[in-house]
Amino acid sequence: MNIGETLRQMRATRGVSLSRLAERANVSKSNLSKIENNVISPTFDMMGKISQGLGVTTSELLSQGRLTTDMLSFTDAGEGGKSSSGHYEFEFLFSELSNRKMIPIVTTIQPHKSEMISSPSSHGGEEFFYVIDGIVDFLSDGKVIKTMKKGDAVYFSSGLQHLAVNQQPHPAQLLWVWLA
Repeated sequence: MNIGETLRQMRATRGVSLSRLAERANVSKSNLSKIENNVISPTFDMMGKISQGLGVTTSELLSQGRLTTDMLSFTDAGEGGKSSSGHYEFEFLFSELSNRKMIPIVTTIQPHKSEMISSPSSHGGEEFFYVIDGIVDFLSDGKVIKTMKKGDAVYFSSGLQHLAVNQQPHPAQLLWVWLA
């Protein structure tokens, strides 16, 4: 199951129309429809708003397949839930855990292409990422705060405008953890 299918299923289970969810979540009906049909992937800000509109946690929204409240989980290499947005490709780890507080994501950032650059994001929570491979620029308020290489890490409030950009010719890979 993907985020779009999960959203559609949660909405249907709760008897909430697209229009009603759009109103509750302050996300356009058009965007909700596109997410459900896997035309676009939601931003983290959108996921937070949609979760609140449905009355679920962001972890529950990102949960895929059989849900469990167990606190032991393994994700085999390459088997996490997949999503992409702009120059980011996400692999959500441990997505069967509905009660987790952290959302760990293996994030691949494609080489810089100006038409693919997302705008900086800010949303609730705290985050950190660790550069597994490659070199990325951590941007805030439109400025490069730090160029980060393999082994570097950053921890920050998710309310800070932030964006990671890969200016190199090869993909970069990060372990990104969001505490929503």
